[in-house]
Amino acid sequence: MKKPYLNIVRYLCKEMLFGFCVVSIILLSLAPTGCDSDTGAYNISPRDAAIAKADAWEKKRYEHILTQKEIPVYSYRIINEFNHDESSFTEGLTMEDGLLYESAGLWDQSRLVAIDIGTGRIERRHDLESLYFAEGITVLGDEIFQLTYQSCIGFVYQKDNFQLKRIFHFRHQGWGITDDETQLIMSNGSAALIFVDPETMEANRSVIVADQTGPVWNLNELEYIDGEVYANIWKTTLIARISPDAGVVTGWIDMSGINPDPAILKDPFVLNGIAYDEETGHIFITGKCWPKVYEIELVPPE
Repeated sequence: MKKPYLNIVRYLCKEMLFGFCVVSIILLSLAPTGCDSDTGAYNISPRDAAIAKADAWEKKRYEHILTQKEIPVYSYRIINEFNHDESSFTEGLTMEDGLLYESAGLWDQSRLVAIDIGTGRIERRHDLESLYFAEGITVLGDEIFQLTYQSCIGFVYQKDNFQLKRIFHFRHQGWGITDDETQLIMSNGSAALIFVDPETMEANRSVIVADQTGPVWNLNELEYIDGEVYANIWKTTLIARISPDAGVVTGWIDMSGINPDPAILKDPFVLNGIAYDEETGHIFITGKCWPKVYEIELVPPE
């Protein structure tokens, strides 16, 4: 007669134990872990909190650029727009003799093209081997210099037929490249501009680019315009105007609003690409995989 009661007791104990375990698991899942005392955020590791703090500082730094008064901030006016190949992950852009030269990146699809900007027709094209990620380009004399991202190799082509003439090596990542008609000027994603002899490919000197706050990092695509180096600042809508002698930022260009589709064209499809038309004094701007190239003129601050 005792067995039924024992079974009932065992059943109740089992159910109570199960309920206790469920409640314990729920409470443990709600318990704060990895709380960062500086941010007050829950479920954030100290490492992630440190990165978030650095990102917030960087965002604040770039916001400060647009409000400070010591260095002029230019805006822009769109003069014209042209179709752009949306598969072109733009890493280099320059204009020469009425043609727009573009270096498109990404592995297994990097290329160099010469485009008739008016018609959109590709006049010349050279595809890189799949192991190379193409970066910046510049035209110096009758040659085109093209960087690669992480291979520490660059290529020199004959301008009129894209025939490969030679290769060169460098000791850092390749990002942007331009020239002042006598020497090459390179960037590597840091705050440095590196000046290189185009014959020997030896670095002659370097400067650290800085404004009144400090070094300006993430220098990307470059263009030499009227004695200054213009540089895209990676992942921002800013272009820096830089004195090549000392690396001083002489002006900022705020390209806010140029992105044709911000909801879709976000990192990595960021603003990148500056070309200069000496005849008109206008600048051509695009981004990675953007559908348009924009011809603009700068508007000085009031």
